[in-house]
Amino acid sequence: MEDPPSNSLIPDLIPDLPDEISHLIIARVPPIYHRTLCHVSRSWRSFLLGRLLFTLRSSLHYTEPTLCLHVMSHSKTDSSRIMILNRGHSRSQFLPSPPLPTALPGSACVTAGPFLFTIGGSRSGSPSNVVQILDMSVGGQWSLGPRMSTARKNMAACFLDGRIYVIGGCIHSSDVWAESLNPFDRNPQWVPIDSPMDGPMHLQRSNFMYDSVVVSGQILAKTFNQDVVAYSLGENTGSCSAWVSVPEGLKLLRWIGTCAVVNGILYSVYDSCTIKAYDAVTDKWCPVRGIDINLPKFPTSVKLVNFHGVLCVIWLQSSIENNKSDLVNWLGIRVTDFGSKGVHGSILWWEIVALGVPCGSPILHSVVVEF
Repeated sequence: MEDPPSNSLIPDLIPDLPDEISHLIIARVPPIYHRTLCHVSRSWRSFLLGRLLFTLRSSLHYTEPTLCLHVMSHSKTDSSRIMILNRGHSRSQFLPSPPLPTALPGSACVTAGPFLFTIGGSRSGSPSNVVQILDMSVGGQWSLGPRMSTARKNMAACFLDGRIYVIGGCIHSSDVWAESLNPFDRNPQWVPIDSPMDGPMHLQRSNFMYDSVVVSGQILAKTFNQDVVAYSLGENTGSCSAWVSVPEGLKLLRWIGTCAVVNGILYSVYDSCTIKAYDAVTDKWCPVRGIDINLPKFPTSVKLVNFHGVLCVIWLQSSIENNKSDLVNWLGIRVTDFGSKGVHGSILWWEIVALGVPCGSPILHSVVVEF
């Protein structure tokens, strides 16, 4: 019987260097280049798509926020695509597609560290309870998560204090209007949340939700009836959690596009196609001045996201060339003054990237994944 090959016959990742040193060198390479480096050799591919790389990058504090767009591709299959945006790179980069056809219209998308969760949505006109998980700590692998207890579409969803919360989007006869999940439990299970059935909060119980955002430990969700519901965790996630009322200024929130919280300040796109910031002290909305942006006439297509402490604004622009993919405008705004003189900001970057999918393919969600 032949002896098995010795370790000396397995090529080093980098010639004449121990793999332990090579690992530390490769871990410093930005993620945008990882898929290209997978073509170097099988050993490089194994390392780049393994969990050890993420562990090393985390210990070295080299993980970085990456902006991802969840795009519905208007093709024959109406497939889901996850696109990565990187500053200074004009070409689009896509992650692997989910194993199951994603229930695209009306789905929700939340992130936690290197994990991206797509939740529910409409499949052949009916709501879905499917949860799919993209794990970027292992190079972008998909898996199925625990199904929600109730099928949902057009729901509000967010991640707060280690749990995923979903609100609304269910059929009217459902008893579970809201529920939550700790996806990192050994045996994760969705837990129902009491819905606001009593008093004035009952009037705000809607099954169609626009969006949600987390502000100061509270979940704010905009309903189809133009109401804003708020769920507060209190001092802990136990019995102190409750539905609470919101200030009058938030009730007037013209939640047309998406909202984002950056450095504790809530931003929204108003129906006048301007970006405004909410002043919790005065309970009023103030336009962000000092930026010259011509946003689309339909602000529902504008996405706001907190990109590592910078307010990132994203929208689509039709390509000049016919039959070409649409273009993604994305820019970063740094708010430089928030006080008695109003809100002032400056544009840090403004880049345009080809979407890379057929024209008319909408951006469903814009989220940030850390890996």
